[in-house]
Amino acid sequence: MCETAPQTPLPPHRGRDATLEILTTPVSSHVLTSRVLPRETCGPDAPDVPATRLFLAVPKAPAPERGWPILYLLDGNAAFDFLTAALLEGAPGLIVAGIGYDTDKQFARNHRIFDYSPPVAPGAAPRPDPHHPERRAGGAEAYFARLTGGIRAEVEHGLSVDPARRTLWGHSFGGLFTLFTALTRPDSFARFAAISPSVWWDETLVARLVSQRGIAAGPPRALHFGMGDKEKRTGSAGPQPDGPPPPTLRIIEQLRGAPAGLEISAQVYPGAVHIASLPASLPGTLALAAR
Repeated sequence: MCETAPQTPLPPHRGRDATLEILTTPVSSHVLTSRVLPRETCGPDAPDVPATRLFLAVPKAPAPERGWPILYLLDGNAAFDFLTAALLEGAPGLIVAGIGYDTDKQFARNHRIFDYSPPVAPGAAPRPDPHHPERRAGGAEAYFARLTGGIRAEVEHGLSVDPARRTLWGHSFGGLFTLFTALTRPDSFARFAAISPSVWWDETLVARLVSQRGIAAGPPRALHFGMGDKEKRTGSAGPQPDGPPPPTLRIIEQLRGAPAGLEISAQVYPGAVHIASLPASLPGTLALAAR
């Protein structure tokens, strides 16, 4: 079963351009910055692909002895577009790092689909997107290496971070990447939040990842799912759904019946279409990451 979140007003989708008002809004608890990360350490290698842009919110208070917990938000341009001062001030002891692309848009569509989509098998070469063959897919292994290598080193340089309290969040294809990471590299983060993950993109592959998943040593890793009950794929026919996405529910039940290693929780956001599940997920995710 999935917990149903209380009905709350959901911010509208602001369109494809990122306004990033949070970067110029006074925030009493955090210092906010944004910068482009160097390609030589963070990639990507291809000069025609946007470089990685970091959006960073660092607590103003002194760090605790064991370091701050840190939340990594994929699609950082969009995530920080929906982040508010009130949300940050509700988690004053949490570093928030948005990992985005050097673009004015909320989403770098083709690049994120490549970076966040799993390969058909471990070590497999990229392949055509099964739904849009003109696009390439399957770059998640390479992106994981960048995220936990050069990107993480750049983000955490000079900061007091508790490595036992790193959380990874992603929405849509970012949620698919988060789920892929939790299933294949569960020791890379302590907690995972997969929001409206694009399980539909290759449900057979995701089911195989669940059945073959890795188990990290130590206590179970938290894996939280969030989804709206009005989600409909862009361009799909038929009426608006009246319930959470069935492919995601099937994966949740499959995981709950699997051996220990992941602590599964799930939440439904009433009235939320696909994009609305992004802002709806932020309060709970910040609370999870700040523990």
